Amino acid sequence: MSYKCSPLSTADGIVQTFRQCARFQEGKDLDTFVSVVVLDEVGLAEDSPTMALKALHGLLEDGRASAVEEPSPHRKVGFFGLSNWSLDPAKMSRGLVILRGMPSESELVRTAQGIAPTGTLRSLRPVFAGLARSYLEVQRVMDSRGQGDWFGLRDFYALCKC
Repeated sequence: MSYKCSPLSTADGIVQTFRQCARFQEGKDLDTFVSVVVLDEVGLAEDSPTMALKALHGLLEDGRASAVEEPSPHRKVGFFGLSNWSLDPAKMSRGLVILRGMPSESELVRTAQGIAPTGTLRSLRPVFAGLARSYLEVQRVMDSRGQGDWFGLRDFYALCKC
């Protein structure tokens, strides 16, 4: 289950996403099945005036949104929080931080080939190397101007998908 965070995110929206994932796990063999919540752009919810990310503390500990809820194994769901910047230390201490550098041209080409629609892959294959080089050049120029975060890998991925 994916939840797109923003400064307007609420704790209730996040809790409902976790509960929906927990319902997917009910009655399943939890040794072989896991449901995962993906909070996309979780860093944007840090700015929520409702302090939406406070809901994560209990949800990540034992799957409960409040102390009055009964603990249950199916409530413990997998979790990914994707962000372009670090969260506060209380949230960062509950997970793993992965920092990824810029991919090489060959990595971008392989990724593009994996993303492109199957029906158009043959006709698009000759274009991917040029797209990858162009993307890396745009990144280099933007970095030199101090605007390196203007275009991201998501933009490259979306272009390849289209």
